[in-house]
Amino acid sequence: MSDTTDYDLKLAEFKINGYVIFENLIAEEMIDRIRDAFMPLLEHVRERESEIHPIARGDVRTGLGRMPHLQRYTVTVPWVLPFADPALFEHPIILEFLDRYWGRESYEIAGYDSNNPYPGSDHQIWHRDTNLGTEVPHLSLNSFPVLAFKFPLVDTSEENGSIEVLPGSQYIADPDMEGQYKDILLRGQFPSAHRLNLKKGSAYIQDPRILHRGTPNRSSGPRPEVGIAYCKSWYTLGVKVDLSYMDCSTLSERAEKMLWRWLPGGTGG
Repeated sequence: MSDTTDYDLKLAEFKINGYVIFENLIAEEMIDRIRDAFMPLLEHVRERESEIHPIARGDVRTGLGRMPHLQRYTVTVPWVLPFADPALFEHPIILEFLDRYWGRESYEIAGYDSNNPYPGSDHQIWHRDTNLGTEVPHLSLNSFPVLAFKFPLVDTSEENGSIEVLPGSQYIADPDMEGQYKDILLRGQFPSAHRLNLKKGSAYIQDPRILHRGTPNRSSGPRPEVGIAYCKSWYTLGVKVDLSYMDCSTLSERAEKMLWRWLPGGTGG
């Protein structure tokens, strides 16, 4: 099937909004396989972690994770099939988008994580997934050295706690406002705030600087979502990709370049 993606439009949407959605990107059968393999890990973390904890615990093979907020769990995704399917992390549309965004400069895979609200979860505070990315006050970078490719494992809606974003906020670079968004965004009028209600099989790329928050899950089941982080080769994210459970001889040449720091002899392996 030919690629009919309008990359110029997708890049414009991303640069303006701070996120971009790719509808029907991943086959639903693949998403179902990933969910079937992921849910035992998530359930293990949920059953084990009864208190809010700042550090992920456990083993990546059986459930490395924590509960950072009430009834909301993070789980590190192990680098094994079906999670580490090249059809995902080497998806041609995603890599072409990243090539164009970063000008075809070298980039790598930096992490594989998840955010999973269960029934009973509440609003997160409005936050970024990084700092402003500059030491110069009021100066915002036009591009950022790390992006996240995220895809829910179920349909997401306002009932089960879809992500809420504030488009364009990736360019706010006023250090005096940092730490105050919880108060400002709850008291002020921000009609552009938007919920990412996605169908299973759709995905989005997120600028980690964009202000966003998880919302309450009022449904009867969890809303699992996983994400792969990509970063420029000089950038350090502070997480680890564990390749010790994978046959690395099956990696393509491009995959080896994107995962080199986690391979034997790499700087992070």
